[in-house]
Amino acid sequence: MEKMISAIPNFCEGRNTAVIDEVTAALRRVDHLFVLDVSADRLRNRTVFSLIGPQRAILEAGRLLYGLAREKIDMRKHRGDYPRLGALDVFPIVPVQESTIQEAAKLAEELGRLVAKEFDVPVYLFGEAARSPLRREVDAIREGEYEGLARKLLDPQNKPDYGPDTFDPTFGATIIGARFPLITFMAFFDTKDEEAVAAIAKSVAYAHGGLSQVRTYYGMVPERGEAQVTVKIANYTATPLYRVVELMKVEARRFGVRLKGVDLIGLTPQSVLVEAAQYYLSLRDFTPDKLLETSLKKYLPKERNL
Repeated sequence: MEKMISAIPNFCEGRNTAVIDEVTAALRRVDHLFVLDVSADRLRNRTVFSLIGPQRAILEAGRLLYGLAREKIDMRKHRGDYPRLGALDVFPIVPVQESTIQEAAKLAEELGRLVAKEFDVPVYLFGEAARSPLRREVDAIREGEYEGLARKLLDPQNKPDYGPDTFDPTFGATIIGARFPLITFMAFFDTKDEEAVAAIAKSVAYAHGGLSQVRTYYGMVPERGEAQVTVKIANYTATPLYRVVELMKVEARRFGVRLKGVDLIGLTPQSVLVEAAQYYLSLRDFTPDKLLETSLKKYLPKERNL
């Protein structure tokens, strides 16, 4: 079977369901590509697609998405509670099923060249594909966001890795790279107090003295009378999901606020949820072999080649 690669592109449209449905349908028509999840977020005004397939399918999906972003999104009109640099803000490529991070980085470079050439878009490489330590983190590349991009491109140090170094107001720029699996989720709190939710978000964020590998963004959801904290865990083996959630609960109690629920964004490795179950159920002597699905895999026929 061909090696599989995952991609989690962030498309800067989360409110127009007709556009989201059109893009999803187009992706489902790409040969050998599997659309595993579509997470639209109205507050952040972006949709996260979880894709998997052989390298050729990921490249075709990338070409399709950048073309649709050019056609459907005008960044001059885009508003959303989340940092972004362009219409298709970030295109992370993640190794799965015997693929390596080096292969993911090579594919990111190939996609970057394609996007720059076909769509005349400034492309920045991040993560394992980065050409400078200063560009390993997406947040560092996004600094100044779309609104500051025109000024940013005037500085030679901010020259993109591929594509023009001129500002395109309708699209902006894009970030393409390779990384290990990222855990992303939204936590919802029963409060209208923005100062309280800001304190909760900062309590777990590494930049504010919180937990290692954790970044957070917060915002209000007025129509639901609640607050939202978006959390990203860059290395879930170093900082487990349950630890982040529990710390937010503790900090929320200081303000008389309750965690209402958590929505996972994209796909999550099974081991993350198993680890959470071990913690909350106080499981002892547990191993993955005790999972029904794990045991069944020993007896199921191998998948056919794609």
